[in-house]
Amino acid sequence: MPSEASSDALSDALSDAAMSALQERIVASLCATVGPLLRGRAAEELYALALTTDSDVVTLRLVAHTEEALAALLAHAGVGAADEGGDDDADHYRWWPDEWAEVPGASDDFVTPEGGVESTGDLCDALYAAHASLGERDDEDEDDVLHDAWCARARAVLDGALGDPRVRAALAGINPAWRPVLFVTDTDGDMRETVHSIDTLNSVHPAPAPALVASARSYFDQD
Repeated sequence: MPSEASSDALSDALSDAAMSALQERIVASLCATVGPLLRGRAAEELYALALTTDSDVVTLRLVAHTEEALAALLAHAGVGAADEGGDDDADHYRWWPDEWAEVPGASDDFVTPEGGVESTGDLCDALYAAHASLGERDDEDEDDVLHDAWCARARAVLDGALGDPRVRAALAGINPAWRPVLFVTDTDGDMRETVHSIDTLNSVHPAPAPALVASARSYFDQD
């Protein structure tokens, strides 16, 4: 059982007010970032928009991919399209955000949010500070309880931010026809959380094409 001190730290860091405020900051950042990130690709077919994080949920990056960028990436890698009976690696390139780093403009790493709003890089500092405020315990089991509680709440915040109607509205302001698969993924951890994110974020109308959602879910659901 967590000690009284650790319970107080947990309560302060993960209070509804603290997590709600953090989620609002992330929503504001995403809304201010999708324009600079995607406006120049408005004529392309956006099929995925994701937030990537790590197993401690203290990093954050917004990434996006289009069918046109995917085709160029597959051609560069010498991989055939999966729907044309090509290499099965095509699904990996389609859904694994780290592969998109090869595509200029696929992530917000070099994008400045509009209106002076803080970037996802700035928000990494906020996530790290919130996690660090939990402190460390000599008791390993107690430390695990604190870490697991943080990860669960922080992942819920990221899902809530990416699925916020204001983010969808920002996308629609660039191209009203876009219906990308939304998901939050931990690129160095358990993919079951990514599957849960896909299920949670893509049931809202107007939803992405069911086959596209199924493709993403199938890729991440490897167990």
